[in-house]
Amino acid sequence: MIAGFEFGCRAPLLTRREHVVGRGHATAQGWRLLYASDLHLTERRASLVADLATIVENEQPDAVLLGGDLIDRRSGLALLGAGVRAMAQRCPVVAVPGNHDAARGIQLVRGVIGACGGKWLPDADVVLSDTQRPPLHLHACPRAVLASAGLHALVAHHPEVAPRAASLGYDLVLAGHLHGGQCVWWQRGQRLYPGAWFSRWNGLRFALDSTTLLVSRGAADTLPVRFRCPREVLLCHLEGATT
Repeated sequence: MIAGFEFGCRAPLLTRREHVVGRGHATAQGWRLLYASDLHLTERRASLVADLATIVENEQPDAVLLGGDLIDRRSGLALLGAGVRAMAQRCPVVAVPGNHDAARGIQLVRGVIGACGGKWLPDADVVLSDTQRPPLHLHACPRAVLASAGLHALVAHHPEVAPRAASLGYDLVLAGHLHGGQCVWWQRGQRLYPGAWFSRWNGLRFALDSTTLLVSRGAADTLPVRFRCPREVLLCHLEGATT
């Protein structure tokens, strides 16, 4: 076995921790968001769903954000539903589609998310709020946000939406899709190569004015071969900066 090489989604799922300071009012406690993209579920990936549910149980995030490419085959819908049902018992579960979901049937994926206790973010924005923290507005499509109070996060699949989100005033953009290139030969700053030669967003974290873009390397792959590119979910602590 070559060090750093993985075949078949067998290595443990990494929880990558990030801290983002946004524009909202500073408080003692921010929002803890678990972003999981690119599950690429088939009937054979029950262990991935179990790993994700265990991470949610252990980390106790304020919300789980599913960032698209949730299934690779329609046979993965049952596993997706079971995972959403288990996670929704602990916190809100919010989902957006990816290109693989569109190819297999967005309405099928949307139906499973809703039937199992999740929220389909393209249908309606979600606001997380309590008396201790600034409200957190979750959107699937970018729009002007500066007029509304609190923090604003765009839950996306493809990171190419980030420049528009930054121009509109978002604090945070979460995206996946690129899988880190799956094979990483070297890293320069936050960019992962050789994948960064083909996409400027093939990396980990980017600052666009006052907006932070976090790009997940994804939880699984259609072709499950990786080198020095761990499968992961993002646990982001988002808090305000101003008083």
